[in-house]
Amino acid sequence: MFTIGDPSFTEMAVAAVIAFLFAYGFSWALDKWLLRRLLADRIAGIALGGVAAFVTLMAAGTALLTSRIHVFGNSSAIVVPPIQFVLTFLGGTFAASALRMVVYAREYEKGEDQLVFDPDYDDLSRYDDEVNDWDEKNRGRSYLRRHWVGHLPLPLSYWVNGALLSALVLGIAEYLAYRMRNDWHSLRGMAAVALGYLIVSTLVWLWSSVGIWRSAYWHRRRGGAAGWGFAARALVLLGAVLTVFRSGDIALQAAEFGNLARGKDSIGEIADMKVSPDGRELILRGNIAVGAADRFDTVLAAAPQAKTLVLSSPGGRIFEAERIAEAVRKRGLDTRVDDACMSACTDILLAGRDRSAPARARIGFHQPDFPGLSDAERYRATMAMHDRYVAAGVKEAFVWQAMQPPPQSMWFPTADELVDANVLTTREAVVRASASGRAPGGETLADKSLRNDLAVTAAKLNAGTPRQVDRLTTLEHVSVAGFTMTQVYRMNIGRVEFAGSRARMQAGLRRLVCSDRASAEAVADGARFAFLYKDRAGRPMLDYTVTSCAA
Repeated sequence: MFTIGDPSFTEMAVAAVIAFLFAYGFSWALDKWLLRRLLADRIAGIALGGVAAFVTLMAAGTALLTSRIHVFGNSSAIVVPPIQFVLTFLGGTFAASALRMVVYAREYEKGEDQLVFDPDYDDLSRYDDEVNDWDEKNRGRSYLRRHWVGHLPLPLSYWVNGALLSALVLGIAEYLAYRMRNDWHSLRGMAAVALGYLIVSTLVWLWSSVGIWRSAYWHRRRGGAAGWGFAARALVLLGAVLTVFRSGDIALQAAEFGNLARGKDSIGEIADMKVSPDGRELILRGNIAVGAADRFDTVLAAAPQAKTLVLSSPGGRIFEAERIAEAVRKRGLDTRVDDACMSACTDILLAGRDRSAPARARIGFHQPDFPGLSDAERYRATMAMHDRYVAAGVKEAFVWQAMQPPPQSMWFPTADELVDANVLTTREAVVRASASGRAPGGETLADKSLRNDLAVTAAKLNAGTPRQVDRLTTLEHVSVAGFTMTQVYRMNIGRVEFAGSRARMQAGLRRLVCSDRASAEAVADGARFAFLYKDRAGRPMLDYTVTSCAA
């Protein structure tokens, strides 16, 4: 969708050149070595070669994007190029086919090639009575009606009413979205433009496709090349198949854009924002929903003494988060995470001059998401996230790791990773800085309580160890180091026998911890539950630590 991650002008220009060169060479080779032997109609051969080139370009683009999406864990996704590239491929293919027609005409004039297309005017003629009657019937009708019934010439129907009109609608929508984003700073406005684009483009596609399909029939009846009619119908059919495949996504996007345009956000109510009693802190707690940036601007303007923005948010709309982040940068605020800052909230965190987090804070990263978002669009949105993080000074290796988790999961890096990657600064050192989950000397009363709870639990589990859990597994001992409790088990199997069960075992251990309310609360407070499994010979088979119960 054009609202995020659009191809740049340079990318589209390069794609157009590649499409032109490939289509010309591919269709020429296909015509020379295959189509001449199958079709007597040279014009039809050139047209069919162009269609084959376009389909091949789409297949190659799909394969390339699908292979690149593997980087982000979507190994089963089939990623179709966005509509901008589809139109670019179409334009490059048309230009190549037109040039081949010109070359063919010149070769024919020089006697270097023979004319093998000669319409049978006794059967298919512009003077056919049925054609004349049909022309007379539609001559006085409106332009829209004439296209709909197929009365307009095929080149006009396809290139003007189909390709050019679709490109014009897309261009207008792109321009309005740009103005909404950069001049009017309105997510509601962008959603309204996006919804309007989906509706108008769908109607234009339906109107143009029906007219092109019908015009292709009458094109041949008037004595035109059968190849062009076949090519036009083939491309219309291909477009219909692609549209059907995306219809579910389009419906989801339309519903979401409709809600956003009305100021209603499916992620929930706008975050609560207030100023601390001393006026030195702004506190943002809740969802970064549509309208959050406007509310933040109002609160910020009313707090001239504020120096720090305190964050506690599960995330929300990237557009709103970017606007808040820009306001934070302009004001020169520090940012501090209260208990959690995930997803789009991290854009705001990274805008702070100094960035810190208390002992129990969880800072989470994953790929962007939106209802109906295709894998190609998510890929481009994820790359845009990469660019924002790198621009904020985060180390490249960390950014690539942050881009891995799909939208349904979350990566919570350790404190060492956050500080080392420059996500958090050390000028206010209240961060988790060890494997135990707490910074030295930063223990609070709640931390002491959590440490005591872990010690009590370990003592209970150690009672009677070693203790057989089942016919294969024995609990040897349990230990606590800092805020990490480690349980050591020995299994009466070999490592080879265990290899196929590793992933299933990890999922089961996570469920075991997170399904228990007390354990899940301890994890949320910063505790870690480690499990070490050894084989019958005492060699390690699995070392797994549960650090989060977030979905």
